[in-house]
Amino acid sequence: MESDPLPTAKQREMLCDMIHCAFVEMRMLGWDGQSEQVADLADAFHNIPKEMYGWGSFNWKYFRRVLERYRSKWEGKTKGRNYVAMLDEIQKLQE
Repeated sequence: MESDPLPTAKQREMLCDMIHCAFVEMRMLGWDGQSEQVADLADAFHNIPKEMYGWGSFNWKYFRRVLERYRSKWEGKTKGRNYVAMLDEIQKLQE
């Protein structure tokens, strides 16, 4: 997989905010007994904290596809954030 330039400082800050939202959502889903969805959401995010700082390869399109796959599986079944839209806003930013 081709690597994109690493996110800017502002993009990393916003990615951290998005990761925070995902953790809060996982907590709520866990309390509600939705373990499969928790696992899927954790799977979508687990590499981002390291990749956005240069571990492995960071790729906006790949991360977006992962989030789209999560969204398509769970959309309409539970309330949750639109992480695809959040990522699109983050990707638009420049320092």
